[in-house]
Amino acid sequence: MALTLGVVILITALLAGFLWVDLVGEKKALSKLYTYPISVGEKTYIITVDTNWTSAPKVYLPEIESKYVNCDFIGPNRETVNFNITVPTDFIGGNISLVWKYYVQNADRYVLSNNGTHNSLQMTFNHTATVEHFEIHGTEGI
Repeated sequence: MALTLGVVILITALLAGFLWVDLVGEKKALSKLYTYPISVGEKTYIITVDTNWTSAPKVYLPEIESKYVNCDFIGPNRETVNFNITVPTDFIGGNISLVWKYYVQNADRYVLSNNGTHNSLQMTFNHTATVEHFEIHGTEGI
């Protein structure tokens, strides 16, 4: 009886482990990485966006010269979206802030990290408008 119970527990644990690994792998597959070369003068900077959004976000510079870059998530879907936007520090650096729908976000709404050469902003939000507009601002850079 104890041996049978032990085997059942072992099999259950193994199946749960395989299921967990499969779900983690599937979640990772849903995320897409997009690369955007942005040219300023004679220099080209690479911005990446890793997101679960259904289509490629639009990444572009503002019409006037400023130390920020725009990222728009466009589409009618209503869903939870996560993103990780990475920009070179010599493109946008210094004190970094995130603007969503033209409102500066509190630093506790997103995760900011820096590896010495790039700044990354990670955030999750509810996509409710046709265009969800974000801006990454810095006090240094272009």
